[in-house]
Amino acid sequence: MNEATSLIDLYGSSFKYLGEYMGTDAYCFVFPENTVTGFPFIFLHNKKDDRTDVITGFDALDIIAELIKE
Repeated sequence: MNEATSLIDLYGSSFKYLGEYMGTDAYCFVFPENTVTGFPFIFLHNKKDDRTDVITGFDALDIIAELIKE
């Protein structure tokens, strides 16, 4: 949640669990309907070291495409 503070402040707290990606839990920030946005924000949470990486841009699209095809 710390990594998404600016998004949460603007749009509220809404995440969708996408699945496991390379040993991490992948979550996508869900923007409210009718919000014009750019690339999605993916949060990869590693439970072992309690670390979260934020991915956006084409890399985020690649992660979504990989998890959706499963």
